[in-house]
Amino acid sequence: MTFLRYLAPNLVTLASLLFGLLSILASFEGRYYDAAWFVIFSVLTDKLDGFVARLLKAATDFGVQLDSFADFLNFGVAPAVLWFTYLSRAPDLPFESGRGYAVLAVACVVWVLAVTFRLARYNVVEEDPRCRRIFFGIPTTLMGGVLIAFFLTCLKYGTPQMRELAQASFPGPAVGGLVVGETVWKVFPILVLLGAFLMASAVKIPKLGTSKSRVLTVFIFVNVFAGYALGFSRLMPEYLCTIATIWIVASLIWGQVSTEARSLKPPSLFPQQHPPPRMPPRPEDDMIPDEDEAHDEEASPSTGSTA
Repeated sequence: MTFLRYLAPNLVTLASLLFGLLSILASFEGRYYDAAWFVIFSVLTDKLDGFVARLLKAATDFGVQLDSFADFLNFGVAPAVLWFTYLSRAPDLPFESGRGYAVLAVACVVWVLAVTFRLARYNVVEEDPRCRRIFFGIPTTLMGGVLIAFFLTCLKYGTPQMRELAQASFPGPAVGGLVVGETVWKVFPILVLLGAFLMASAVKIPKLGTSKSRVLTVFIFVNVFAGYALGFSRLMPEYLCTIATIWIVASLIWGQVSTEARSLKPPSLFPQQHPPPRMPPRPEDDMIPDEDEAHDEEASPSTGSTA
């Protein structure tokens, strides 16, 4: 039973990783609509593994590392592959070749590098007392989810040609009069770069569930539950995008006006003191002659007799 208890949250993490792999596969096959929703599924399951681990008291260092690797693929590689393959194949956009192609490629590479940096930094500083209630830098899950939801919203309210290229069909209600033109698609690489910067920066983002206001806590969790229902139903990406964007903007404002937030500085990523000159000796090192002793033995004259 102990094995199953620790296995459960890791299975959820592996399910999230599977969605990321399916997203990459769908992008290469030209099913961009499916690829985007697979990333949304990864966002939703990414939050579930931590919930299951806390519920079963089954948090482990292995699970933390597994979750980090899954986040790198789900919110770093998978979105970048989706954006690059879709935008570089859209005939009405300037990303098929030339300077536009290079700008798009650079934006996607920078996104992956920013995700890598953000995850590595989180693994280093997560135990720091300053990180108990806030994140330094927007989490990869949140930033990846909001840009993917925005991508789906642009498809839903874009031209029929853009939806046809993505093999997209959107059931459910729509906001009347909302139209996304080519201009939004043309600045999409800039939004990707902005998202990369916010992840790698030291902006303060409060963690969910840490608010002392009961009304705000209820509001947050109602929207979280609504997000799960709509996300797994593949409905209303504009709602997912709007709620997540409001949270990011409100958090950025809070980080600037809150006395508590402004007093916090991000933990250092590197040691404040120089590391020791030599690593602690290992037992097997006693069998290895010291370099100075070996040099003395080579320099000493031979004591053997000659015939």
